[in-house]
Amino acid sequence: MASSGVVGFVGLDDLSLELAASLIRSGYAVKALEIFGPLMDEFLKLGGIRCTSPLETGKDVSALVVLISHADQINDIFFSDEGALGGLAKNVVIFVRSTISPANIQMLDKRLTEDAETAFLVDIYVSKGMSDSLNGKIMITSSGRSDAIARAQPILSAMCEKLYNFEGEVGAGSKVKMVNGLLEGIHLVASAEAIALGVQAGIHPWIIYDIVSNAAGNSWVFENHVPQLLRGNLTKQHFLNAAVQNVGSILDMAKSLPFPLPLLAVAHQQLISGSSYGHGHNDATLIEVWENVFGVNLTAAANADIYNPQELGNQITTKSNTVKRIGFIGLGAMGFGMATSLLKSNYCVLGFDVYKPTLTRFANAGGLVTESPAEASKATFLKFDLIFDGEVVATD
Repeated sequence: MASSGVVGFVGLDDLSLELAASLIRSGYAVKALEIFGPLMDEFLKLGGIRCTSPLETGKDVSALVVLISHADQINDIFFSDEGALGGLAKNVVIFVRSTISPANIQMLDKRLTEDAETAFLVDIYVSKGMSDSLNGKIMITSSGRSDAIARAQPILSAMCEKLYNFEGEVGAGSKVKMVNGLLEGIHLVASAEAIALGVQAGIHPWIIYDIVSNAAGNSWVFENHVPQLLRGNLTKQHFLNAAVQNVGSILDMAKSLPFPLPLLAVAHQQLISGSSYGHGHNDATLIEVWENVFGVNLTAAANADIYNPQELGNQITTKSNTVKRIGFIGLGAMGFGMATSLLKSNYCVLGFDVYKPTLTRFANAGGLVTESPAEASKATFLKFDLIFDGEVVATD
């Protein structure tokens, strides 16, 4: 007889602990099977109950959350002598969190519902929301038959802050994970490559980070991963090896559609190249790995003295006359923005542009319109030439 207030977990990871904590806070009893001691210790601290087999974990639960990384685990978890199926009551909801293909999940659904007539299967993709509104809170994308989703709804709602349901065939959760993982994998390699390129060009990596994290090239991966990389906080074992496996799974899924992923394939090769560094020494830091891949001393660059923009500005201004008049030749999108910012700071700004409506906007903002480039340059201490189709971007 299943208890409506008990949820079992087969396999734990960091996200599983957050799901379990949410369920316990909502009044559910939670039990789990996990062979990795530190994870189980954290689970027990939450108030969870330890189990020793999938069979024991499945007994008397109303829902079972199963973490699967390989398709060949399915038989051992569900259908072996100690499998969860032997302990499950009928009409239990099974949540599958996996990196296996949607096709394998659909086969499992068929076997559980048609052959065993045992459970309602729901495929879930669990992640942390990175928007300002979610700010690291749990987000779940689920898929399954309408009756399965309806039965799973209370537990899904208890486990997360944001829920997306796809009613119909199972597998949508894994497909969303595939799409998101594609971007994460490419951004991961591109971020490391961008930092290495900047260092090779002679730019301090922390300066690159400060600029790019506030520019159009930024991504969540770049903004959050690069500081950990430069500080040497990430190891090959805990980060890169998992990335190789995840990206490889995505490529396999895409191949079955079929759909080409050339960018991700190149990123995968770079990840494999990094993973092969050290011949099995998994304690290597990720910055050491990328130094080997790119041939750039990132550690020395990251630890080098970094200039202080404020101090540099003070040195320049103490040796310079105060700039009162500034001329702009060209008032395109960037030039107009710079010019109007200077006007707001009470500078006298002269401007020339061949496009008359822009001159009208400039005059309305308080700028002084000139008739020629020569006039814009006259009696100014600083001149900006913004000619993108030519050669000059800015001169003084």
